Amino acid sequence: MRVAFVTLEAREALAYGLMSLAAALRRHGHVVELVQGRDAAAVARDPRAGSADVLAMSTTTGLHRVYVRWAHALRRRFPDKVLVLGGPHPTFFPEVIAQAPLDGVCVGEGEESFPDFLGWLGAGGTPPDGWWIRRDRGRGAVERGRPRPPILDLDTLPTPAYDLFHDAKPEYARTPQKAFLATRGCPYRCTYCFNRTLNERYRPYGRLVRTRDPDAVVDDVLHVRRRWGVRLVWFLDANFVADRRWLEAFAATYRRRVGLPFMCKLRPERASERLVRTLVEANCTAVGVGIESGTERLRREWLGRPATDAEILEGCQRLKRFGLRVLSFSMLGIPTETLDEALRTVAFNVACGVDFGAATILQPYPATAIAERAIAAGLFDGDFDRLDYSYFGESPFAFPDARARHRITNLQRLFSYAVEFPEVRRRLRWLIDRPPSTLFRHLFEVRHGFAIRHTFYEADTRFPYRHAGTFGHLAAACRDLGLAPSPAAS
Repeated sequence: MRVAFVTLEAREALAYGLMSLAAALRRHGHVVELVQGRDAAAVARDPRAGSADVLAMSTTTGLHRVYVRWAHALRRRFPDKVLVLGGPHPTFFPEVIAQAPLDGVCVGEGEESFPDFLGWLGAGGTPPDGWWIRRDRGRGAVERGRPRPPILDLDTLPTPAYDLFHDAKPEYARTPQKAFLATRGCPYRCTYCFNRTLNERYRPYGRLVRTRDPDAVVDDVLHVRRRWGVRLVWFLDANFVADRRWLEAFAATYRRRVGLPFMCKLRPERASERLVRTLVEANCTAVGVGIESGTERLRREWLGRPATDAEILEGCQRLKRFGLRVLSFSMLGIPTETLDEALRTVAFNVACGVDFGAATILQPYPATAIAERAIAAGLFDGDFDRLDYSYFGESPFAFPDARARHRITNLQRLFSYAVEFPEVRRRLRWLIDRPPSTLFRHLFEVRHGFAIRHTFYEADTRFPYRHAGTFGHLAAACRDLGLAPSPAAS
């Protein structure tokens, strides 16, 4: 069969999942193409969509509203084609199948279940495992297939179809950084993350963190370098260092066979001396770390992140001592968060010495523990269809008043400036009290884009040693923001 993955136009080739799915489908003899457009009309005009038997879409929560509209439009334009939806949103909210004329939604990993679904199209019978379906071109009743186990041995999967994206646009091929995935899963129980829910589903089947053979990962990197060129390797893994034994083996193999600079994500409180040294010796030059909140109460009670301030500060101190560039992830708008607690997250990022502090506004995604708790507490109405497509959008949680909501919106947009510049920190309370403006949004977009492109996508070298990560640094940043110093700082 001919399958077309239809997606919104993207600036970067980061859709590793689609590359892996395309390779799995090709292994079964199917023809796979990529069709990108700004809207459904543009997709429908593409001859590759017109010649496809199946139009497949993948979506996260929030963005799903776009693809639901696309499904309606594509059904009107192509009444006889098969329309399917996969990705995080239908995995955790398969009920989305009732919102559009879809033939099916894929629940969970699709490398094995998507070929099964295509086989089912010809044979009929009960729905394939891992799928919810509607017959009669999306007009029939919803039928639920049985849950499908995860793919336990990732090395049984074919090499991802990197050409699907890298040959799609010249800018994808030219970009100096290329994305890869070495592991799947995360052992932690963060309340806001889908991995907690996946762990509950997949725990009966075996290990929560599944790893690929280090040589297979390296083979992928070398293949992409030979064909399209790579200057910086970007590992998209949720927690690249979760399996320490695997990491040691991978680092030795990567250092011997590749040696290119790379960046990855880890938890700062787990950045031991040995772990950081292992990464640096393999030529890791940059890391992304989840700080999330500068307040232990919020991390522990609402986010499922029990690390202490001291543990996070010490981890970041090691990262900076070894010259690693640090991109931090923080959240604002956490339920019950006070303004001072939100500002303390700024101070904590300053104390950690991060090179770019990125802040999002917490979104309660379907099937996450924090969404369920917020609904029970009356802080969120449970309407997932109004979540923003981006975690930089407005908060869906209840606030005491509009002014409190506006402060969080403004703080998110000025967050990275406040982390970097003391002058902004000292005026931050006044700035975030202004009405939200297009200027603040523009400033955020410019700063975010610049930092990602130039601080991290060009991270082929490490920075010099930088002293950071102490309670003295935290106390100084708190003073800039008019906050009481941390009790531990004294």
